[in-house]
Amino acid sequence: MEIESGPYLPYENVRSNAYWTRVHFDTQLWPDIDGAAHYRKHIQDCIDNPTVGLLARKKYITGPRMNYPDFAWRNRKIMENDKGIERALKYLNGVVNALYPKTKYLREYIIDKNRVVLDEVLSCKGYSHFDKLMIALKKLHIR
Repeated sequence: MEIESGPYLPYENVRSNAYWTRVHFDTQLWPDIDGAAHYRKHIQDCIDNPTVGLLARKKYITGPRMNYPDFAWRNRKIMENDKGIERALKYLNGVVNALYPKTKYLREYIIDKNRVVLDEVLSCKGYSHFDKLMIALKKLHIR
């Protein structure tokens, strides 16, 4: 039997870029070129495969508690002021809107509520009336 070459786990680069983006966000130091490069790579991963990229974002960047939340917010805003990153984020938003015009809000809700995660298979849960109401309100941009 021959061992396949390449990453050991599927989407290892997506995980790695999301993880290193978090590392560069969650520090007391000012953002540097490496942090912006990892953030650009993460956004490109989200553009290439939106569902997996956004699951990685939830798992590594927005999901866990930050050690330095004020510095993380500052570093994120500084990086997002970069013209290349700003354009990439707008393009990502357009890609998600184009690929999922009817199910975008449902996908966001499913990812936000951890109904689907990157590395595990979870048992199916039904949607309560409250869940359906929250999805409808999210679609109307009422939060």
